[in-house]
Amino acid sequence: MKKDNKRYFAIDLFAGCGGLSEGFRQSGFDVIAQVEMDKWACETLKTRHLYYYLREIGKRHLYEKFLREGIGHDHILDRFPEIKESIYHTVIQSEFGRESVNEVLEKIERAMEYYNAQKFHVLIGGPPCQPYSLVGRSRDPNRMMLDGRHFLYEYYLKILENLQPDFFVFENVPGLITAKAKGEEMFSRMLADFRNIYPSYQIAPSFDEYSQNPRQYLLDSAKYGVPQKRRRVVFIGYKKCLLSKNPDVENIFKRILKSKAPEYAGYTVSDAIGDLPILIPGKGSDEWFGEYYREAITPYQRKMRRNSTGILNHRARTHMKSDLERYRFFIEHRLNGNKAATLTDLMKERPDLTPAHNHLDKFLDRFKVQWWSQPSSTITAHICKDGHYYIHPDISQCRSFTVREAARCQSFPDNFKFEGPRTEQFRQVGNAVPPLMARTIARSILQELKSIYDE
Repeated sequence: MKKDNKRYFAIDLFAGCGGLSEGFRQSGFDVIAQVEMDKWACETLKTRHLYYYLREIGKRHLYEKFLREGIGHDHILDRFPEIKESIYHTVIQSEFGRESVNEVLEKIERAMEYYNAQKFHVLIGGPPCQPYSLVGRSRDPNRMMLDGRHFLYEYYLKILENLQPDFFVFENVPGLITAKAKGEEMFSRMLADFRNIYPSYQIAPSFDEYSQNPRQYLLDSAKYGVPQKRRRVVFIGYKKCLLSKNPDVENIFKRILKSKAPEYAGYTVSDAIGDLPILIPGKGSDEWFGEYYREAITPYQRKMRRNSTGILNHRARTHMKSDLERYRFFIEHRLNGNKAATLTDLMKERPDLTPAHNHLDKFLDRFKVQWWSQPSSTITAHICKDGHYYIHPDISQCRSFTVREAARCQSFPDNFKFEGPRTEQFRQVGNAVPPLMARTIARSILQELKSIYDE
């Protein structure tokens, strides 16, 4: 990777598998540090860093060989020790709480020194969303109010205060707006904590406006080229001192809200997965599947295939016979021109297929077909447990989504390899920020930075 002070640098906290990082890299940022605690997510980050490094030095064919032949990282790293060193500094496997903020800061500062970054420009990331998730709260008897993960954002704040980037991007689920911990409203507390750090930051459009109308500032990925309905709270903050150099920076969020490009809006499940190979349950591959066997039809499919020679992480789950019968019921219901069926319809029309679970009334949409002509539902980490909410619309396949199909709905490019067992691959995809939405945010911030630094 280039060590160039003229580049714009980003650091990703709670990086997961790197959805935010991917969007920022696609926009031209150098992501010089990614802090993540999960082993398999870190392995995915390392593989993605390998791709970008090999591409930069004109050796992308080695990455393709790595994917196709299943050779390990070491085969390439032994040949290119400079890549090994770069990965060592960039991918930081650390868990806040187990390691102190100062210990994590030391690793970030070593990465900055390695990349000759006298400063960095953007801090990105978001702590685990489970404490704020509406679904998670509905399943927890204490409504997640006792979950210590509520306060992981404080580590983000400490890194922000110490490193003082020009901008920060903080992402989380809409449930954050109503979440409580120990009787305290987390959204109000979080805004107050961001307001009170030093040096002084402002959240676009302003702390006051955001706190009064938070739902007006939710970003929906379906408006930014992602074939998925996924709404997210996003704080975009900037140093107040930047206003003297670029007064218009305060309007950055409003410009992002207006930047819903019509040529990208309206992508559907058909756009996302319609060109992928047909699979029956239990078939496919968790790693290299094979070359494309049919042409890309839509602009979105061509975008996902860019710089890729084939398909990864495309293996279908095996399913119990009873679940296959339920899937068939729900798919047929849509094929017959009806609206999406719920468990109520199943229990009425096919009582023999009623699942043997308690509290069925709380999850009437437990089984859901992701229909061809609509964006997919929000891809969540629950997909790692079962695929009932992500039923493939093709009745001849009669199964749930593969990792690659979920990744396509999240806008991960086809050459993005997810590491680890399939369960962990699903978890990574479900926890990620869609790269194309991240790219929209990154491009807007890059434009502001260029204006500030007179490029």
